[in-house]
Amino acid sequence: MRSLHRSRKLLAGTVVSATALLATLTPAVAADNPAQDAAKKAQLHALLAAIDMTGSALDSGQESAISRHYALLDLLRQQFPEVARKVSDPRQLEVTAKEAVVTEDGEIVSPETGKPLGKDELAAIEPPADAQASEPSEEQETPEETDADPNAPAEGDAALAAAAVRGGKWKMTHITYTHRSYFGNTIFKYHTYARFNYKGGKVRAWGKRYDNTSNEDSGVDVGGRMMNRKSKVPASSATSIMKRKVTFKIPIYGEYATVYPWAKVKVYGSGRTKIAGTGA
Repeated sequence: MRSLHRSRKLLAGTVVSATALLATLTPAVAADNPAQDAAKKAQLHALLAAIDMTGSALDSGQESAISRHYALLDLLRQQFPEVARKVSDPRQLEVTAKEAVVTEDGEIVSPETGKPLGKDELAAIEPPADAQASEPSEEQETPEETDADPNAPAEGDAALAAAAVRGGKWKMTHITYTHRSYFGNTIFKYHTYARFNYKGGKVRAWGKRYDNTSNEDSGVDVGGRMMNRKSKVPASSATSIMKRKVTFKIPIYGEYATVYPWAKVKVYGSGRTKIAGTGA
């Protein structure tokens, strides 16, 4: 699935007729037709199959695939509103990131203000007990990166700042992707957690890395971790990526789609971070 901004941009100015789409999926069903239930089930089956197919193509960035996917979601909302409450809609995606810095003396502070974090603020960043820690045996190490933070202070200033913290600083990151349905219902949240050490313009080490899901709807089945990568350090920048398998189910109908939520954090030797992800 594309980012929310990207999806909306591609959708703008592109209109697909829901009526035309329905005609290509199943025949019209008369109100007095005794086979109405069977026909409706067939219509729902065709809609969900088409949504799954177009959803898997969202990362291609093709306007036709994106506009058709959203037109199908709109049609599902019109024809089967109860089902639409359980089907993920990328336009409803919400992304949040919480961060903290651990100083040399072990104090945990805000990266924006430098002030110590309270108990509740820290709890929103630390991984919960059910988060799955990364195991070295499953990690894939990617090559060393050479990207430098263009907004970092000059080398002399960075050296002076780093000299005050002999062991470098640790930064904690918690990224959340909240997947919602057409009506805004939360279907599930995908979380990743990562720590890294930085000093003097270099990412010097990775700390613990975790991922987990929360707030799962009854139709969500969380599978195993599909990707676990971190780039080699020390380096000017480094990247951590994790991905999970999640299957969606609808009562009576059964399994209808599989998505792969993922999150990436790119970190710089200055302590700055950039995030990306969501998965389709």
